[in-house]
Amino acid sequence: MTASSDNGWLLRLPNYVGDTVCALPALHRLAAAGPLLALGRPWAQPLLAAAGIAARPYPQGLAARVSTLREAADALGTRRLLLLTQSFSSALEARLAGLRPRGYAKDGRGWLLAESTGPAPAGHLVAGYAGLVEGLPGVGPAAVVWTPPWPGPRADPVRLAAARQTLDTRIGRSGRYALLVPQAGGDHGGASKNWPHFASLLPLLQRAGLRVLLAPGPGEAAAFAAAVPGAEVLEGLDLAALGLLAAGAAVVVAPDCGPAHLAAAAGAPLVAVFGPTSPARCRPWSPRAEVLGGDGRWPERGAVEAALLRCLALHPESGP
Repeated sequence: MTASSDNGWLLRLPNYVGDTVCALPALHRLAAAGPLLALGRPWAQPLLAAAGIAARPYPQGLAARVSTLREAADALGTRRLLLLTQSFSSALEARLAGLRPRGYAKDGRGWLLAESTGPAPAGHLVAGYAGLVEGLPGVGPAAVVWTPPWPGPRADPVRLAAARQTLDTRIGRSGRYALLVPQAGGDHGGASKNWPHFASLLPLLQRAGLRVLLAPGPGEAAAFAAAVPGAEVLEGLDLAALGLLAAGAAVVVAPDCGPAHLAAAAGAPLVAVFGPTSPARCRPWSPRAEVLGGDGRWPERGAVEAALLRCLALHPESGP
């Protein structure tokens, strides 16, 4: 296959939900220039499919990955691969598959890249992913006015209808609710990313007339329930259903985690509580998000409660 026969781009997705969500504005711009096929973790498939971007699982193991890259390239009709990852191994896998990877010159992999976009920038993740598509043929300028990047302009109505049916079955159509995400699912430099006062928000939200919902990921149900006793726990939602759940919430409260980024991308009113991580790099990308704390400092409980009430007052129309 020659370069002139290339048709669209393969995408190697990041390994984290939040990073993948932060890449969506750039991916929407790239999709206007041709078809896309994304390779990533299994959770990415419903998230991107609802946004109208095809995705396949990316397996473990070098041989399986090289084979998958070749098959995906043949299916799409391209040898071009956009690396949203920054690892040496992702560039090596691409070269072994006979592809032409484009990405940031990071982790000593510059010599493996067919197209280098220079060193990775130090700013926000959204800007970093935007830099990967700048200047590519057919890619238009970034939007001046913010619009929710998920599900986005190419949303798949069938996928969204299926996710909506899941929610209707689980929570019904009536009643305003708040969505809490009390666990971040990891740490940062050995420091917990979990704000310890989520339980104190339950009575405040209930006094505001809201149901309080938790939507844990795989293996998180016990920890979520222990963090906010008395809240309703919804297990087993994929990311498409979680995005719609967040979009319909009167307010979402979350630490620095994938669901926080997804809630922001879906346009939900959001209070984000940061501790060890830096909002300058990874704050939820939305004008409807208020971020408290960060850079090693947790916000006080009273400050979070006040921000929550401000959010509800600013967005009284939010919710079902």
